Amino acid sequence: MSDTWRPGLGVAIGTALTGLALGVVMGAVWWWVTPTEQWIRIDGGLGAADLSASSWFAADGWFLILGVIAGLLLTGITWALFRTRPVALVIGIVLGAALLSLVAWSVGGVLGPPDATSVADSLPIGSNVDGSLGLRALGVLGAPAVSALALLALLIAVAPVTEDWQRQVPQQPVGVGTS
Repeated sequence: MSDTWRPGLGVAIGTALTGLALGVVMGAVWWWVTPTEQWIRIDGGLGAADLSASSWFAADGWFLILGVIAGLLLTGITWALFRTRPVALVIGIVLGAALLSLVAWSVGGVLGPPDATSVADSLPIGSNVDGSLGLRALGVLGAPAVSALALLALLIAVAPVTEDWQRQVPQQPVGVGTS
């Protein structure tokens, strides 16, 4: 591996690790703030205890809100550390945001109650069962990436071009007839 790629690889790895850490925190917060769905044990399986409860959509909504915040934090932290390598930072943000979403989803699911169907079999009919924490709208997994990349695009657009950035771009003569 050439020496010109090592700093960029370090930026991408550092950003991905930041996303991993933020994913653990986001998953714990998601589990903490999200109300659980309520099921009732009926003859032959489970039924919804209250279809009008907001908990049926709360997991997706909270994941979206927390994902946007975590994506903004990911960009803010890594911009402060690695702003001199914007190309590597974009790659790192994509990797970090993907890790952030997947880890948060996993951590929240592990911390939440077990799958209601596996618990319900051992309970008497009429018992209430907490639903497990999960997502119905898998599109919310993209929330950290969208917010992180939007903020990164804004920061790159308004950031002054520094000597460090100029050294990354090879200087070629521009014009007609140059060869």
